[in-house]
Amino acid sequence: MLRLFMSLFILCGLLLAGVPEVLILPNNGAWITFKEEPVEINGKLYLPSFGLNIFPGTVWNSPENEGILRYSYPRYGLYDLEKDTDIHLVLKESLDLRGTFLKFDNNTLFMEKDKSVVMIDVSNIIYFEIPQIPENRLLEFFPPPGSSKKRIVPVNFGFQTGDLAWSAEYELQWNNEEKAIFSPWFRLINRGRGTLNNVKVTLLAGDVKTGRRIGDDVTMRAPKGMGMAYMAESAPAAEPAQSSGENYIFKLKDPVTFFPGTEFRQALSDPVELTPEKKIIVRGNSFSSSGNIPVHGDLELTLTLKKTGKDDLVLPEGLLRIFDAGGIFNGEVSIPNTPAGEPLVVSPGKSFDLVFERTILDYKRERDTAEGKIRYEIRNQSKRTLPVTIRDTWHGNWTVKNSTHKTDRKSATELEIPLSLKAGEKVSVEYSCYVSYR
Repeated sequence: MLRLFMSLFILCGLLLAGVPEVLILPNNGAWITFKEEPVEINGKLYLPSFGLNIFPGTVWNSPENEGILRYSYPRYGLYDLEKDTDIHLVLKESLDLRGTFLKFDNNTLFMEKDKSVVMIDVSNIIYFEIPQIPENRLLEFFPPPGSSKKRIVPVNFGFQTGDLAWSAEYELQWNNEEKAIFSPWFRLINRGRGTLNNVKVTLLAGDVKTGRRIGDDVTMRAPKGMGMAYMAESAPAAEPAQSSGENYIFKLKDPVTFFPGTEFRQALSDPVELTPEKKIIVRGNSFSSSGNIPVHGDLELTLTLKKTGKDDLVLPEGLLRIFDAGGIFNGEVSIPNTPAGEPLVVSPGKSFDLVFERTILDYKRERDTAEGKIRYEIRNQSKRTLPVTIRDTWHGNWTVKNSTHKTDRKSATELEIPLSLKAGEKVSVEYSCYVSYR
């Protein structure tokens, strides 16, 4: 009977307190929002921080509470400080002092400020703050002065922590030479030692600026096995992206529990079948030669996710991993924030079988002009046809003359020559270019 009574008491407390909400920023911490509805306040109320590290200056409470919420601790906490700890003191004389803690002696606190030693009577200290709040300390809520000490006061409060983070991950698995399956995922991370049970989670995506700097970068970890273990089993755990100012948010469908020092990942949306456009880019710059050593072409993939008008796929910044038809890892590349319907162009690495040399012939340079012939020797050593694009960079007023293949002036600085090389084929491409620097 006692256990049943305690269980009901805890359940009622959770219902009164409401479900905590977490807004996780992209690779940059999280905002935590709580609602506590205590039965009784005796002078002040201690509110939990759940073992999370709190950023100083981010603790807040709703104006409706008409009270003071702070992470200042009882004065005896000062004696626990270590030497050279940065500290912020608020004194009875309404003075703010910031400096470095030195020692205690005869109930006097010694601190260094601007290369001078300041001595402070401990009885004059109202409260203090330090850069990182010690674990297992509690926030303090003080009701309005003159109010009844014993009363029910709902308290909405929150803070920012660097312990929680999320990142976007993507997988592209080729089915054959033309088709591939594209799967978006998200990873949740708890770097700290705190525990949050059954919280509502919203993921914020975009170029979000914050003055808080996270010490440890989010680690992108390769999935187990061949990396395809999650693909067929996981349904999307997040609702479709919703616009939020200049950014997007993803609300998770089910509550999440964060355990200390753990991470896990779930599907962000359903997999989609794509027909990626594959090119191998052969690059050159003005009248620069590649020398006699063969150069490998750059692999370029263009992924186009069609807009359907409903639940269009928004791609937050993250890491794309590529696998062949057998699930073998073939490389990874970072991708930027990509709006719905915008093609995603990535360069996952070099082509193993496509090599070339770029040679400059008949080069002539005068004071304001230059002219020369460019020759490409390109070889496809694979057993399949490869789409190849020569992409040369030019500056000044340039004109192409006498090209052996069709050229395409893409911009004021970029020239392209599209090619298709069959298995084992060797191609020689030549063109002349006249440049005026006037």
